[in-house]
Amino acid sequence: MDQLTAFLQDRWLVVVIAIIALFVVIKIVKTVLKWILVLAIVAGLIYYGSTYTDQLKDIGENVAATAMEAVADLKEKALQGLAGKDAKYKDNGDGTYTITSGSIRLDGKNGSDKVKITIAGVSAEFSLDEALKKAIETAKKNG
Repeated sequence: MDQLTAFLQDRWLVVVIAIIALFVVIKIVKTVLKWILVLAIVAGLIYYGSTYTDQLKDIGENVAATAMEAVADLKEKALQGLAGKDAKYKDNGDGTYTITSGSIRLDGKNGSDKVKITIAGVSAEFSLDEALKKAIETAKKNG
């Protein structure tokens, strides 16, 4: 039922066109051909509506893949910036630390396995992996 509701909300114009086509066929054609055309239009509409969830799933998978690529790109840029010589480590005194390098900022908490990386106002949270740990150690050495 949810599939039908989503289909009707998103593709209401297709349904209206199909209904208009049905009325035209019923009024104009007066033979067995009329009922064949009516059945063909209804069958096409049902088929289109039944495959609609597949289209929604495809769209969702594409959006998820694009988001994962964007997050991976964000992490890669952060690692490149934080591994440089201009990365500065700052102990905030409350058990947290901040590393900055240009427009890149990494915020973390001592003992935590999560860090927050912000690049040009876009933030994402990451689990600490070996590459991030190495970048943090490099920034500590830089001061």
